[in-house]
Amino acid sequence: MTGRAGRPGRAGWRRVRAAGVHRTGGDSLPGGRRVRAAGHGARRRWEDGVGLTADLLAVAVGAGLTPYLALGVAARFGPGPVAGRLAAVLAAAEGGQRLADALDSESARSPALAPLLTLLAASERSGAPVGASLSRLAASTRGRARRRAMARARTVPVRLLFPLVFLVLPAFLLLTVAPVVLASLAH
Repeated sequence: MTGRAGRPGRAGWRRVRAAGVHRTGGDSLPGGRRVRAAGHGARRRWEDGVGLTADLLAVAVGAGLTPYLALGVAARFGPGPVAGRLAAVLAAAEGGQRLADALDSESARSPALAPLLTLLAASERSGAPVGASLSRLAASTRGRARRRAMARARTVPVRLLFPLVFLVLPAFLLLTVAPVVLASLAH
């Protein structure tokens, strides 16, 4: 019942899932409820996690692993929130559901993962290679993250305007102009 480090093994997780508790990543609840409620920070972590997972899956598939085995690698070594959802897909596949169907049902539950899981499901159904598509998905996700970072960087001067005008400038005037004015009044 227990695996390494006292954590539940496969049979233990099946019992836990049967009780209605799902093994998820640190940033999500089943169905992604907390991710949507948490706002932009959690959404960015999910999108970054999807990009990293797509890269990881592309490397695993390029190394010759099947999509099922590549999912196992991504569930074990991928970023937290995404790895938890992929572990749920693998658990459904181990429970008797076809891998493509498990991927489709998870993509319906987790919209952030839908592009990644749809690619894997199509590859599983048709047997077509998925490595190049995963690399393109990872590149587009990184591009979106880069554009978001640039947009945030463009807002920095506006956010720094308040401290500059109301804190730094008065302190500068107080330390440079005030002594000169006081000295001229004293003479």
